[in-house]
Amino acid sequence: MDNTMKDLVSGKIAIVTGGGSGIGACDARIFADEGAAGLLLPDIKLDAAQAVCDEIMAKHPQCKCVAVKTDVSSPEDVAHVFEVLEKEFGTLDILVNNAGVTKEIPFEDLTPEHWDRTYAINVKSAFLFCQKALPIMKAKGYGRIINMGSIAGQVGGLTSGADYATSKGAVLCLTKSVAKRGAAFGVTCNSVAPGQVNTAMARELHFVPENIPMKRVAEPEEIASV
Repeated sequence: MDNTMKDLVSGKIAIVTGGGSGIGACDARIFADEGAAGLLLPDIKLDAAQAVCDEIMAKHPQCKCVAVKTDVSSPEDVAHVFEVLEKEFGTLDILVNNAGVTKEIPFEDLTPEHWDRTYAINVKSAFLFCQKALPIMKAKGYGRIINMGSIAGQVGGLTSGADYATSKGAVLCLTKSVAKRGAAFGVTCNSVAPGQVNTAMARELHFVPENIPMKRVAEPEEIASV
């Protein structure tokens, strides 16, 4: 990373949802490498998030890292995350809404229940975390929010499914809406929209690398670097 990244991350406090694996775990590692003072990793899989925390603190003792078992679609769980944030860190500089789900389900077989669950994890969670984070960031006159989108949210999904693609389209619009509300207060909100990435979730979709112009999927570290 260059000095610009160090300037943005050094001494900062960050939340990374879904930080126990994949892109989220890589985000957390990069923030720690670049001098973050504290990381809060909400994840439904507490053991995975705690393992990432233990790894980070062993390598970077100056970076306090806390894992919290969280259903990111639950308002009560999200409220608890921010209670832990206040107790452990007292502030927030960076929020990465990374948690997400997708399944390879044919359009004709999608159920309303599955549709609602996809939206709850991919969209509602980002809304809940942004809603809690924005007042903190506005009050201090600084904040960086990054919502994990997808190229499917811009062009439609085939392998990933209509529920996933449309949920990521909603994330893009949420990002623009939050950006407008934070702009006057020194708070930015951006979305990163990867294509096919080598994560456990994406591997279940049976991507064909030969169909990609570079003949390979991206690695999580490449997306986290962005």
